[in-house]
This record gives sequence, structure tokens and C-alpha cells, in this order.
Amino acid sequence: MGPDPWSPPTRSPRTIVLAGVLTAVCIGYIGPVNGYISQRSELASEREGLARLEARRDALAVQLRALERNDVLEARARQLGLLKPGERGFVLKRSELEPPPPPPERADDGIWGWLTSKF
Repeated sequence: MGPDPWSPPTRSPRTIVLAGVLTAVCIGYIGPVNGYISQRSELASEREGLARLEARRDALAVQLRALERNDVLEARARQLGLLKPGERGFVLKRSELEPPPPPPERADDGIWGWLTSKF
């Protein structure tokens, strides 16, 4: 009679050692692969941040070039409240410039609204 079909097959020591080495190599690759994947996502977010900073730098460079023009420089100085030599400055209160707000409208409550609006 041949080997029992229900008994587990016997493994040679060479197969067991080879499987152990292969498992150790696979486990050894998990850390570096995980680090590589996390670095790629971090690199993508850093590139987005770099693009935002470059756009801001370009906008600031445009503003800086605009400030080299005298008319723009004078307008910015006026916004800050600066005056030319010999000019007189006046300060206006905000309430003098704008009319008072209209009184709030009241909801019509029928006859009671008419009575209460009289008092």
C-alpha cells in the first residue's frame, strides 16, 4: 500500500528554511516600501505648497513693480493718510459722511399692529 492520503505531506528542512528566508525578505521590504509611499504623498503636498508660494511670490513681485510708478506710490500713500509738503489734512467723521439708517420696518400685526404703532 502507498502513503496515507489523509496524512499531511512531510516537508524537507530545505523547503522550510527557504520559506523562512523568503518570509524574512518580504517582511524586510515592508518598512522601506511603506516609507516610500508616505514620502511620495508628502512630496505631493509639498509641491502643492510650493506652487501656492510661487504664485504669492509672483503677485508680490507685480505689486513691487507697480510701486515703482509714482502715481501708484502716491495713491498708496494717500490711502495711509500721508500728505504732500504744504498740504492741509482734514479728518471727517464717518457719521458726517453717511445719512442715518432708516428706522426698521415693523411687521403688520393687523389691528393690534395699527394700535401699537400709534403709541
